[in-house]
Amino acid sequence: MDAEQLFKSLCSGDALPELRTNPGPMPTRGHFSAVLEDSLDRLDKGDKELDLHVLHCTEEFVTFYDGYPKSSVHLLAVPRRERVLGLGQLAAVHLPMLQRLAAYVAWLMQSLEAKPGDVGVGWTHGIHSVPSLRQLHVHVFTQDLCSPCLKNAKHFGSFRPPFLVSLDDAIDAVERGLEPERRFGLRTAEEDMKKRSLRCHRCDTDFGRRFAELKKHLATCQASLLPGTAPRLWRVSEAASASDRSEELPPQHVLAAANTDSAGSDDGQNLRAWLMQGGRKRSRDDPAGAEDLVDLI
Repeated sequence: MDAEQLFKSLCSGDALPELRTNPGPMPTRGHFSAVLEDSLDRLDKGDKELDLHVLHCTEEFVTFYDGYPKSSVHLLAVPRRERVLGLGQLAAVHLPMLQRLAAYVAWLMQSLEAKPGDVGVGWTHGIHSVPSLRQLHVHVFTQDLCSPCLKNAKHFGSFRPPFLVSLDDAIDAVERGLEPERRFGLRTAEEDMKKRSLRCHRCDTDFGRRFAELKKHLATCQASLLPGTAPRLWRVSEAASASDRSEELPPQHVLAAANTDSAGSDDGQNLRAWLMQGGRKRSRDDPAGAEDLVDLI
């Protein structure tokens, strides 16, 4: 099943289960960095102890609740069958899986926006340049970044680009044969992130490296957010639907249509604007010590 077929299958299948209160850290044996690998093995064996930590599961992908959420709702979408350590190990052989993962995350985000857990600041996603957990995983989270587990500048910086890499960018690099290590500057990504000013992602106020001030500000900032990023498959499909062209053009041709001469028409301009906004509406205003080992989960 290709990515487009998977997306359509998910959309026409069972609804995403209701969000629950985050259950906290997943049970693990051994070093904390192996918690995802261990959880996947236990999931395959039918370990019921993991049920509380799973939001949704298919034969190929599973969505866990992040054990140390950095936002009001924070999830991890993880491939079950293909074991790859992280962004730096991605290669051409992983491309079909990545495309299906993008379809899964797109469906997940589309479903989540209709759930009670959406606190009104939109959803986004990404892969950490330098993860603390082995096994590729995609963070899917609300953009408030307000949580008791958001404790330092490194936590905040790791959930902002360029340290947080979108699935679209990861797939693009693999498709073009670019080494992720060089394309995303993985060797220096963590040090570069630590030097970057802490800026509110809602109002762009610059706090330098004063994390305590930033955290207080995040709890009260009322500025509107730009739309969060969802994998391209969802954006294109949504754009086609919004322009009433889903029957005329398959999703892979919608972007091309938006850039043709006909884009000068009202429909074309609306489609182009929708795509530039990510195909989404603006958001509304309005074991002890383990976390010391894991700054970026």
